[in-house]
Amino acid sequence: MEYENHFVKVDIDRSVALVTLDRPKANAVNMAVYDELRRTFHLLGKDERVRSAVFTGAGKVFCGGNEVTDFVDLDFEGATEYLAHVRLTFNAMYDCAVPIIGAINGGAVGTGIVLATLCDVRIASERAVFALPEIDVGVLGGGRHVMRLAGQGMTRMMMYTGRRIDADEALRARIVDRVVPHDELMSAAIELAGEIAEKSPPAIRLAKQGLNRCETMSLKEGYEFECTLTAAVRQTEEASEGALAFLEKRRPSYANRG
Repeated sequence: MEYENHFVKVDIDRSVALVTLDRPKANAVNMAVYDELRRTFHLLGKDERVRSAVFTGAGKVFCGGNEVTDFVDLDFEGATEYLAHVRLTFNAMYDCAVPIIGAINGGAVGTGIVLATLCDVRIASERAVFALPEIDVGVLGGGRHVMRLAGQGMTRMMMYTGRRIDADEALRARIVDRVVPHDELMSAAIELAGEIAEKSPPAIRLAKQGLNRCETMSLKEGYEFECTLTAAVRQTEEASEGALAFLEKRRPSYANRG
C-alpha cells in the first residue's frame, strides 16, 4: 500500500506508522493537506501492516492552523463547501480503524488543536501550546472537538479570547493526557504505540470502534454495544491465542506482524 503524499509523511516500522505533517514553515493546512490527511488515515485503517500510529508535526510546530489566505475571499457558499471538505478529513481521522497517539511537539493552534483532539491519546512536549484563535481571523470552529476533552468553561474561554495555554494548563484541562520533556516526546509516543501494537489486532480495532460509538450513547446502551463486540472478538483466532498465552504465562503470537 503506497502513501504518495507531499505534506504528510508515513513511515512504518514494526507495525507502528509514524505520520508526520511536514509543510514549512508552520505546518499550516490547506485543501491539499486536508486531502492528504484524509487519504492517509483512511489507508492506515486498511493497511494490514499497521496496528497503531503516531501523529506529529515536523520542526518546531505541531500544526499552526489553517492557511489564513484561504479565508480572505471566502463567501458563504465557498465556506460551506470548504468546511464540508474539512469535516470529511476530521471524520477520517476520528474513524481511523487503528489507535492514533498524538505527539504534540509544539504549537497546536486552530486546526492544530482539533487534529490533536482527534488522536486517541495525546502526549505533549513541555514546549507545546494550544489555542483556538479563529475569533481573531473572522471564522469559527473547533470548539466542539475541544469540548469533548476540556469541558465548557475552558473551551468557551479559549474560543472567546483566542488565548493560548501552555502544556501544563492543557494537562489540567484534560486536553492532553501526559506532558514530557521535549527530548523524550517521540520515544514516549512510539513506546505507547508499540505497546498497543503488541495486542490482538482485531481486538484493538473493535475496541476503538466501541469507544467511538459509546461516546454518544447512554451508559446502558454503550455497555450493551460493547458486549456485542466482545462476542464478535471471541470468534477470532487471536482471542483464543491471547487467552492460551495468558494461561501459559507467555507472550501471545499474533500473525501478520509488520
